[in-house]
Amino acid sequence: MGRRKKSRKIKVYRPRKVIPKVFPCPNCGKKTVNVEIKKSKGVVIVKCGTCLLEREYGYNEWMEPVDYYSRYVDDFYEGVQTLKASSGLETEEE
Repeated sequence: MGRRKKSRKIKVYRPRKVIPKVFPCPNCGKKTVNVEIKKSKGVVIVKCGTCLLEREYGYNEWMEPVDYYSRYVDDFYEGVQTLKASSGLETEEE
């Protein structure tokens, strides 16, 4: 006599949430804010590639790029940040 087949349990895999590498800009709304960490110089630069909104922070080994981005957004809404026109897109008039 035959036995009944055992039903296999289906494993449900949940995808892990990943911290993003590129963030939305609070000024222009596009997803172009990048966090550049330069450990050798002790500097972290948070910069929007579209509207050129840029902020520089001191490096802290306990902080992640997300933490620097949140400081960047807080500074923007407090009015601390300004646009930096160092891209070379503007022409100089003599």
